Amino acid sequence: MIRDREIDRLVKYCQALGIRVVFTSDLDGSSAEWAIDGSEITINKKRNKIKTDLILTLIHELGHHLWFVYKKERQPDMKFDEAITREYFSNDKKLTPKRLRKKILEIEREGLRYWDIVIRDVDIKIPSWKIEMQKEFDLWQYEVYYQTGKFPVRRIRREKLKQLVAKYKVKK
Repeated sequence: MIRDREIDRLVKYCQALGIRVVFTSDLDGSSAEWAIDGSEITINKKRNKIKTDLILTLIHELGHHLWFVYKKERQPDMKFDEAITREYFSNDKKLTPKRLRKKILEIEREGLRYWDIVIRDVDIKIPSWKIEMQKEFDLWQYEVYYQTGKFPVRRIRREKLKQLVAKYKVKK
């Protein structure tokens, strides 16, 4: 019940920022997408089965949007657009060049800086250790992607999550 209300508040927060939220089961492999023009966030329900995960995913995407609003003044970043287009929409099987992967990593780092604003504004009650753990996990995935050109496989992601749970849960 608490998580349902948090999801509703997050959706209303998005709407207040002029973002349409779409829930789908059709995204190819990704848990969510934020439209580079700031108009829409699409959430993959298949990849966000647990409500806490859905909330953290929405917060992640809202972090991108707040970066877009406050740092970019709602002007699309063309290098980021090029990097995303190359990575996700190109039929080219070559790895995305490292300079473009670096741009994606930079945008991910920037988005993380806005999580706390969203969490405070929407009054999210997820334990802080889970939020900090998710931030580190998200950043780690993009750092691996930057270095290797590929996101870590499921087994490696699960191992990393176990390490992070052990690290953060103890700190409570």
